[in-house]
Amino acid sequence: MTILKRNLWTLFFLILLGGLVLLGTVLFFRWQAIVSEEKLYHGARAELVGQSVDSILRTQELVLDVIGRELLNQDDMLSGSRQIPLLDSILAANPVLVGFGLARPDGTLVRVSSNLDLSKLPNLRTNPKTRDTFIRALSSGSMVLGRTYFVDALGSWVIPIRKAIRSETGNVIAVMTAGLRLGGGDTVFDETLHDGAHDTVILFREVDGFVQFISGEGIGPEQYWKVQESMAQRQQNREGLERDLGHSVEAMMANKEAVVVRTRRAGKDYLAVAVFNPRYQLWALSETQFVPMYRAFSVSLAQYLLVFLAVILVFYKWFRVIDTAEGKRRQELYYLARHDDLTGLFNRNGLLDRLDALLSGKKPFCLVVINIDNFKGINDRFGLEYGDETLLEFSRRLAGLVDGRDNLARLGGDEFAIVTQNADLAAVEKACVSLVGDLSRTFEVGRLRLQVTASIGVAAFPDHGESLSKLIRSAQLALYEAKQRRNDVCIYRAEMEMVYLRRLSVEQRLRYGLASNALYMMFQPQVDETEKTVGLEALVRWQDEELGIVSPVEFVEVAEKSGLMVSLGRFVVETSIYEYSILREAAGRSLDLAINISVIQFRQPKFVESVLEALKVHNVSPRELVLEITESLFMDDFEPVLATIERLREHGVRISMDDFGTGYSSLSLLRKLPLDELKIDKSFVDSILEDERAANMIRSIVAIAKSYNMELVAEGVEEEAQAQALIRMGCRRFQGYYFSRPERLDKLKADLALEVGV
Repeated sequence: MTILKRNLWTLFFLILLGGLVLLGTVLFFRWQAIVSEEKLYHGARAELVGQSVDSILRTQELVLDVIGRELLNQDDMLSGSRQIPLLDSILAANPVLVGFGLARPDGTLVRVSSNLDLSKLPNLRTNPKTRDTFIRALSSGSMVLGRTYFVDALGSWVIPIRKAIRSETGNVIAVMTAGLRLGGGDTVFDETLHDGAHDTVILFREVDGFVQFISGEGIGPEQYWKVQESMAQRQQNREGLERDLGHSVEAMMANKEAVVVRTRRAGKDYLAVAVFNPRYQLWALSETQFVPMYRAFSVSLAQYLLVFLAVILVFYKWFRVIDTAEGKRRQELYYLARHDDLTGLFNRNGLLDRLDALLSGKKPFCLVVINIDNFKGINDRFGLEYGDETLLEFSRRLAGLVDGRDNLARLGGDEFAIVTQNADLAAVEKACVSLVGDLSRTFEVGRLRLQVTASIGVAAFPDHGESLSKLIRSAQLALYEAKQRRNDVCIYRAEMEMVYLRRLSVEQRLRYGLASNALYMMFQPQVDETEKTVGLEALVRWQDEELGIVSPVEFVEVAEKSGLMVSLGRFVVETSIYEYSILREAAGRSLDLAINISVIQFRQPKFVESVLEALKVHNVSPRELVLEITESLFMDDFEPVLATIERLREHGVRISMDDFGTGYSSLSLLRKLPLDELKIDKSFVDSILEDERAANMIRSIVAIAKSYNMELVAEGVEEEAQAQALIRMGCRRFQGYYFSRPERLDKLKADLALEVGV
């Protein structure tokens, strides 16, 4: 579950990371779009301004050329100096121009418009302010722009323009000069070209970097006379520009394409687009600070962030809902994994978790294991539904009897456990004894009133086990000991471990013994009053290579509890019938063959068929076979057992009740069961001589056998006096050490041969 939760939030953080990457990508492209839009806008504006300026300048160049040649066509135009009224009329028609002048190549003005005073006008070639542009005009085939300056007489800022008038041979005849008014007409120079405080449009000369015109917030014409940058700085900027663009400034000027540059002045970043006019050596520059772009980007950033945060919030809420649901589901699964479905108590996993926690604390505590006695009988008699109701009611009663600080668990089936931090074994044993008594009280399950008993095993930490597995095994061993007596309490003792190991060893070796045919059969004769052998009881024996001789009482019990009883019973039936067939042939006469049948063996679905098949294979008549059963066979499922007995008797197999008289229901069974024989238990025979009650019991059994027309066999006869007493009481068939011990097949063959010979 932890992995699922970690993966869930890992997925969320991956989505968050993906969202951040997407947001970064979108913002990156948004920034690129903003910059691209600005580039497009300023590129278009720079080209538009450049085209407008070029159009005005070409027009004025044409005007200068036409006027200059018209003036030169007049006689002696270059002699003397005077005002020309013709020029005034042209000025009146072209308000952009503020004055005309015609100068000889030496710089002397010889003709001017009437608004200019020749006496105050300098020589254009020698005056420092006009010398550079005048000389360039002499060598240029196009109009040359001078530095923008303020004309006091006109009260306006003027851009000087000069055009050399040449002869047909290319010699300069004169230079026509005029001034373009800034702010006095309806041209591009008279308009506001910028779009805000951070936006500027500039016209500057390539030759020296002086500004011709600026449209910007807070920038006046006084800036025109100032150099924007020193020549050294200008050269450094050009080198950086060439590195960024990958080609020279000369190549850019030759291509006449807009150039996008990013510059930094006075700690501010600018985006500029420049267009060069090679005819007039003039740059048209449209630039803006990055501040407006930052603001536009900030708006987009805020919008995208809000959307991103909203989406992430939705995802977060969604994942929280999923996580909460998963958390509840994990809690439910964790609860279900640690609690029993039926009773709601801790299950085995929950108990193990609790035991682990207590073991790590190193503090003493006790583990109490409780098992309902003969619970299978309730399921078999009344069904699983009543069985579940019984378990539920038992758990409720158990929960009401234990201390609230103790942990109660159902380990599975009919087994429960209590973990108590009370480490006083005497007190725990006393409480368990009281618990056994309280649990045995009758309770109602549906329409039934039931009484169940319980067996309890107790183990203490750390005395009976320092590890979890050892502690549980100790408690189970104590429970096993208690169940031998039923409705009892047993505290773990060290010798139980040896018994447990012995049982494991017997079980392992018994499996091997059955597989390797290490078990064998012995037969104890049954005789009549003349001591003639009339029957045999088949008895299984086992001598193991490691364990030596193992008592049948021990290994039969192990077989019943380990699932080996079916295999053992099959071996006994088949081997006994086989060896009996050999013995009968050797003796030349038939005997009764008695075989003990366990409850587990008798309840096998194909039991009748397996017996009949063994008889058929070895050519033994069913009437020669006597199957000995005990009263425990009828404790559960009486009707199926009765049906099996009737099927066996239909084929001629006889049924004997072994150990008759020791059970509480023997007499009631006789009315219902079709029995052929009763066997008097050895415990009565042992006391027949000195215990009148035992003798009376035997007389009663003899009478019952005669009344029901059944054979009677007394087992455990060890003395002649016992045999004589039994004969006097009417018993005519005996089995015991007085007559013969159990013998192997070869010995019996010899004995029977002698008996026949006699």
